[in-house]
Amino acid sequence: MPTPPLWQLHLLGQPRLISPAGEPRRCDRKPLAVLTYLAVEGSTSRSRLAGLLWPDTLESTARNNLVQLLRRMKRTYGDDLVTAGDTLELSPLVQVMLPEWFRGSGTPQGEVTPQPGELLEGVDFDDMPDLADWLLSQREHIGAAQTAWLNQMAAALEEREEWSEAIRVAQTLLQLNPLSEDHYRLLMRLQYLHHDRSAALLTFQRCQQVLMRELGVEPMPVTTLLAEEIERGAVDVRAAPVKVQLPLSVRRPPTLIGRTDPWLAMERGWNQGQFIILSGAPGVGKSRLMHDFVATKGKVLRVEAKPGDMLVPYSTTARNLLTILAAHPEFRLKPWQRRALAPLLPDLLEDGDLDVPNVAPLSAVIQEIFQMGTQDVQAIVYEDMQYADPASIEAGLVLISSAFPLGQGSGVPMMLCTVRSDELNASTQDVFRQMTLNGLATQIALCPLAEADIFALLDELEVPLTQETRRRLAQFAGGNPLYLLETVRNMIENGTAAEHAPERFPVTDKVSRIIDRRLERLSRGALITARAASVLQSDFNLELISDVLGAQLFDVAGHWEELYAAQLVMGDSFAHDLVYETILMGISDPVRRLLHRGAARALTRAGAPKARIAAHWHNSGLLREAAPLYVEAAREAMLLSRMQEADHFYQLAIEMYEQLDDPAQAAAVRVARAALSAPAANG
Repeated sequence: MPTPPLWQLHLLGQPRLISPAGEPRRCDRKPLAVLTYLAVEGSTSRSRLAGLLWPDTLESTARNNLVQLLRRMKRTYGDDLVTAGDTLELSPLVQVMLPEWFRGSGTPQGEVTPQPGELLEGVDFDDMPDLADWLLSQREHIGAAQTAWLNQMAAALEEREEWSEAIRVAQTLLQLNPLSEDHYRLLMRLQYLHHDRSAALLTFQRCQQVLMRELGVEPMPVTTLLAEEIERGAVDVRAAPVKVQLPLSVRRPPTLIGRTDPWLAMERGWNQGQFIILSGAPGVGKSRLMHDFVATKGKVLRVEAKPGDMLVPYSTTARNLLTILAAHPEFRLKPWQRRALAPLLPDLLEDGDLDVPNVAPLSAVIQEIFQMGTQDVQAIVYEDMQYADPASIEAGLVLISSAFPLGQGSGVPMMLCTVRSDELNASTQDVFRQMTLNGLATQIALCPLAEADIFALLDELEVPLTQETRRRLAQFAGGNPLYLLETVRNMIENGTAAEHAPERFPVTDKVSRIIDRRLERLSRGALITARAASVLQSDFNLELISDVLGAQLFDVAGHWEELYAAQLVMGDSFAHDLVYETILMGISDPVRRLLHRGAARALTRAGAPKARIAAHWHNSGLLREAAPLYVEAAREAMLLSRMQEADHFYQLAIEMYEQLDDPAQAAAVRVARAALSAPAANG
């Protein structure tokens, strides 16, 4: 039976809606907004869409407006272009016309030069601010996707020496971003390889003119050097260095080696419903063991603590609550729940919520959301618990204590975490010790691998190594799997894996030096992007990084792709804490201070917690900016009943005002700090 013709929705460039008969149909702004949002975001709640379309209207009225809009669309088009149920979805009758590079599928060989065209070109939603922000963000994401696709295509064409087509792709890249020196250099080099030196030099002149006209700057030295080499005919005509593809066995060894005893200990803890704490040195294999173990148990919810969480009470909990809510869009928080969560997650508040009586403590609402969000989950796993703030640790203790034994009908699944035991703060150590003494938790320490296990791991990698190299590697790694794997990766990338053992492996600070060698292979833009991310520490995204650097979002996205290809980042975080720490240590003090200032400004625009912003101003050396923010951070902590943290923030503010020779402000903060203990003294 033939498939009936579909409606076609064209979103890139001028938007068009084509009927099954091939006729263009008028699509006004709000119907177009509905179709576009559902095409890009997928299933969406009615309240979310209504709030975007009618931002200044009561929710009940906005939802009614949405119902009327969907009815009008049905009458206008004769078909239900939106499937309406508990959530809204684009109807199967609608085919969204998008190129391969937008979907991120396939290989870059089909379409040579996709036509630049932004999402809903010429359309604006200025009277719907949240929708306008969403559209701007999506346009930037689409630009980044198209840039990444074209970069891959240019590399593939260059490798095949199809110079004319590669040049066309490079020219399209410049159309998309006429200020990118990376793209100018790519085009210059391709033109030179195509034996057209004059065209390459003209491209450089155009680069100079555009940068001076638009930005008032000269090209970077690397661009100028390339132009000089082209003029002399002395360019290294080899293509850009091809990244060595690491074997899958090296990227992720297929078998877990030397962890039988810890695995059995985890099984015992699991059967007893205990909180399982895996501790050990960085790189010893805690995360691999935890994830391999829970993969045998069923569905898992992955949450994490991140560097910088210690600064803000409940920051770890807040992130994890948002993770649960994002995974369950069908959950509708009640007004009293949003009211209780307001000090923690103010963005969840809706009109009228603050007028609702605060009928439940924050801890009870946190527990209810965790139980609600993990009904179909067998385990919750926490990465890097040493970064978690004390308030979140205490909330976790309350949750575990009230639901023990875990995973056995209590409504709370099993919970596991990884932690660097030597980096735990004293309060968290005390909590873990007490939980273990009371039988609520089991702590399992991972030791370095034995020499025999290291040799077994090398066998798994299937990399040709001499016996001497294997022996020296085992000695060098000291039983740490990460050190071993990073060293082998470094040897593969340098093409030295098949040779005899070098006189010395990259000497350390062990893995830091190895990672340094890998960082040296990065482009300047990728390294700067990595440095900005390391200064932000946690909860960053590409938009925030580009704001810190004052860079174009699609440039940052391209640099992030390079970091991903180098296995330095995974998703929106660093591949390992040691990567983050190595990058941070390699930043000079003046540059670090500059990045902290950029981070403080970007986080202010993003509405981040005051303690986090204050810490960046503090680290930048601008105490005058940091001190009043620490005072505000203390007040935020008091709203969460975290008096110890509030006292700490007040003390920091006092010290800064004293350094600034501002006794009046220091005295005012002392009064506020003294008031913290006043209720207890009066009681």
